[in-house]
Amino acid sequence: MSVFDKFLAGWSFRGSTPDYAAGNALEVMVTGEGDGDHVARIGDSTLRIEGAPVDAVDTRIIVDVESWDDATHTGRATYRKTVGESAF
Repeated sequence: MSVFDKFLAGWSFRGSTPDYAAGNALEVMVTGEGDGDHVARIGDSTLRIEGAPVDAVDTRIIVDVESWDDATHTGRATYRKTVGESAF
């Protein structure tokens, strides 16, 4: 094993389309609204959030993933609680 191989051991690239499963709890930033739901965009993936407060845009919240489609990288989640405000 070369020094370069040792240096890079354990490294991997993170994709822009994460995969989730029903039952996962996530902390996300609400980035906007669309079709009556709040939306969180994670990389190239979109998570629609049901039950979020009206003023949830630009806040960090915890959600429970209800469904996830690996093919389209979209899903639905349910609001659990607000944990913070935007940093900007």
